Amino acid sequence: MSTPQQADAAPVEPIWQPATHPAGRPRISEFADLVGRKTGITHPDYESLWKWSTEDLAGFWVAVAEFFDIRTTGVWLQALDDAPMPATRWFPGARLNYAEHALRTGDPAGAALISVSEDGTTATTTWRELRDQVGALSGWLREQGVTAGDRVVGYLPNTVHAVVAFLASAAIGAIWSVCDQDYSASGAAARFGRLEPVVLVTADGYRRQGRDHDRRAEVRKLRDALPTVRAVVHVPVLGLPLPGHSRATTWRQATARPAEPSFEKLPFDAPLWVLFSSGTTGTPKGIVHGHGGVLLDHSKLLGLHLDLRPGDRFLWHTTTNWMMWNMVVSGLLVGATIVLYDGSPTAPSPAAPRPPPSGPARSPPRCSASLCRPTTPTATPSPMRWGNSSSPAPCRRCRCTSGTTPTAPPTGRPTSASTGKCGATAIG
Repeated sequence: MSTPQQADAAPVEPIWQPATHPAGRPRISEFADLVGRKTGITHPDYESLWKWSTEDLAGFWVAVAEFFDIRTTGVWLQALDDAPMPATRWFPGARLNYAEHALRTGDPAGAALISVSEDGTTATTTWRELRDQVGALSGWLREQGVTAGDRVVGYLPNTVHAVVAFLASAAIGAIWSVCDQDYSASGAAARFGRLEPVVLVTADGYRRQGRDHDRRAEVRKLRDALPTVRAVVHVPVLGLPLPGHSRATTWRQATARPAEPSFEKLPFDAPLWVLFSSGTTGTPKGIVHGHGGVLLDHSKLLGLHLDLRPGDRFLWHTTTNWMMWNMVVSGLLVGATIVLYDGSPTAPSPAAPRPPPSGPARSPPRCSASLCRPTTPTATPSPMRWGNSSSPAPCRRCRCTSGTTPTAPPTGRPTSASTGKCGATAIG
């Protein structure tokens, strides 16, 4: 029953209404067609398709695997066994590799990653270059004796190095975990220590709000706190030299021999990465996700719900601390170009609005993202943010955007109407 206030309220004006779909039919409609051909049941709307997906779990996930061409070896006869959750086994007998799927899609000369720095500098990594670097680093890891089930961890900002290190680890079946360098050595060790990692990939520092943060001393403390580490890779994000006492391998040395990567075929539920809870309610708790589960679920989420496809560009402001970093990397699964922004979303300063010489408000014209999601409303690329309502919209290729309040996750409280309208004006 509506309240008097609701009954008397003026009709809500939509912020934006779509005309025609800019990329043709949404992928979820194509998926519904596939389901109809396989089952003989037509789904005229989303509600019908969703209802079927909850009633026929095996049929739904087999259809997802077919739609996204998930390639497996081994013999599997069912999508899930009869054991109740959480003991259910999915696709028992199937073997696959997440990294193989992430690196298979793109045009070798096309952009796989676009890296955007806080000062506005951009760099593009092609699919061929990404495969070569993953092949080189995975070969180096094998030379260090790293095998499936070993743990490789990264103390890294949101740069291409973190993506390459993750995919190289996944390619050989090693388990990945990462956190940003705004964590202290003790904070990172509280997460990594229980994993007993054998390799640490770490940077010399990071840049925020125009300041360089030298983290070499913290790196040494972290290395000392991880007695199981056998090898360290040094990434010169700031261009600082290795300390004299360091015996680390440089990134250039570890990736010196470009090669076509080879992929270990792993059980469907083999661990892919370990994420950690925030630690606000005690010691951070590890959360393990598997190759097959992430591969299927992220393909479904990004391909069907966000409608990403080859040729799209996917920007979501995050650091390596947040699970959205993992989601952004999975944009590669559907052939999208992922955009990595490393820096503050409000650089140079939210207190001094002006046409920005750098920062995320300049990145959209350069990366032309198809899906943009800033961390906060102030990070939305917007002329109003800079006090210039007549400036041109910076992101006309964007099909979809998402934003929340600073304290709400993307599934929480929606952006206010005023911020939404501001973003709609800016993004088009």
